[in-house]
Amino acid sequence: MNQFLSLCSLGLLLGAAAGCQRTPQATAAAPGTALTGTWRLTNYQCHCPPGHPVPDEVLTLDASRHFRLMRDKKLAAEGTYATSTGASCGGGSPEPIITLMPTDADAYAPKGAYTLEGSTLVIDQCSAADGPKYTYTRQ
Repeated sequence: MNQFLSLCSLGLLLGAAAGCQRTPQATAAAPGTALTGTWRLTNYQCHCPPGHPVPDEVLTLDASRHFRLMRDKKLAAEGTYATSTGASCGGGSPEPIITLMPTDADAYAPKGAYTLEGSTLVIDQCSAADGPKYTYTRQ
């Protein structure tokens, strides 16, 4: 009986501890309202040479889950996007994920864990050595 009570107590403690995990600051539940708009790339963390400028990039997301990505004022990619939750960057607790799916198979668009705080959208691709990371500001 004592072993049973000890196991039950341990189960309750583990369940309580799991409930105290960090919750993501952004949610993937409402991309039609929170993510829609025009976003300008303002910071780009990459494995680039020192002094590499931030690319001229503008990302537009609409409520119908379509996106357009402009680089140097030219269309670089367009297609659809989806949001979900999942583990990224090698595991951990579930977090919001955004996946931009270009209609042209050769086009490139960022995808990965995202955070949305006020007018700042960060897409972290978690590639080797934790990069690149794109920081956009709402226009």
